[in-house]
Amino acid sequence: SIQEDTNGNIWFGTANGVSMYNGEQFINYATNTNTPRSDWNATSGDLWFTAGNNAGVNRFDGKNLNYLAFPLPANENLNNAYGVTGISKATDGKIWIATYSALFNFDGKTINIFDKKKLALQADEVLHIRSVFADSKGRIWIGNNGIGVLLLQGNTTINFSDKNGLIHPNSSKNGNSSPMGTLEHVFAIAEDANGNIWFGDRDAGTWKYYGNTMTNYNQKDGLTDNFVQEIYKDNAGKLWFGLPNGDLFQFNGKSFDRTF
Repeated sequence: SIQEDTNGNIWFGTANGVSMYNGEQFINYATNTNTPRSDWNATSGDLWFTAGNNAGVNRFDGKNLNYLAFPLPANENLNNAYGVTGISKATDGKIWIATYSALFNFDGKTINIFDKKKLALQADEVLHIRSVFADSKGRIWIGNNGIGVLLLQGNTTINFSDKNGLIHPNSSKNGNSSPMGTLEHVFAIAEDANGNIWFGDRDAGTWKYYGNTMTNYNQKDGLTDNFVQEIYKDNAGKLWFGLPNGDLFQFNGKSFDRTF
């Protein structure tokens, strides 16, 4: 992962810690998962990073990288993992942290857990979260690898993909491949300058949600692969779409132009 702080420093999240580039030199900060903190209020800072496959998250306090352990819910599936797959900061200051098996948020005082029970999923719906996004309207979008997009508003959760008919009737609702025209494996979520929500799917390209309309774009629209793995909005409000083959695209309003 890469992010920029308020001073213009660039931060790189790696498997062994975090590296900061200040324009002249790199400074490395190691993470220590052997000494986790359970009291998240014991540290501060607005830079958050993943911690590999460990069940926690790293927070930088200005001097040190602090490993904060998750208060794990009862694990009904021993194959579940709580490695972080996405972090999103909401407009109200809450930090939303996605893991494969549950969603967490930290409001500055309390850590709240949104597992399968809290999200009121159906018996055949299994959480395998790959992305989370808090949009400008306060909605929380949860991208899953298997059951599509969940939309969390207040205390209510709906399966957004299912509601819009984007789960195939014969879907296995797991990691198996899905046909075009579906939205079942969501690895990226972003909001453009006009408030439209974009979803990057593993098998079906990208979907744009505006008003009550969903539009799908894929290889027929200029993409070189139907796996849209990353979507990023720059400071000018433009969206960048990254594919696993290394290609980078921008949307021109009708189709996609390859930039790199």
